[in-house]
Amino acid sequence: MNISEGLKIFLGNAPAKSKRDRYVGFLSNNKGHIKFSKSLSHDFTSCLDRSLFTTKFTDEVLNQPGDLYCANGVTNDSEASMMELYGKAPWEGGWLLTNKTGKIAIYRAEGKIDDEVYIAL
Repeated sequence: MNISEGLKIFLGNAPAKSKRDRYVGFLSNNKGHIKFSKSLSHDFTSCLDRSLFTTKFTDEVLNQPGDLYCANGVTNDSEASMMELYGKAPWEGGWLLTNKTGKIAIYRAEGKIDDEVYIAL
């Protein structure tokens, strides 16, 4: 898994304080990467600080370059915009889409298109 600086920043700030160390720890080795990927299919939302939830982002915001992390372990760290990566996100399995700075993200649990969460740090 390709771990971006944006993901490190996001996981260092978005989870509730009681969960941060666990999620940051996932980034330290390959076994942790697998655990992190698998957590995306489940309710990753429950570990997030709900005070950071926001409404949908504008097209201007979504035109920023981003990184897509999928529950199946596939990552896309190209220079594609968040909007392009959103369109490539799988229907099966959960995923997390962050911008390159890790300051905004979209998360969708497996099979929960209506429960997408928009997060702004």
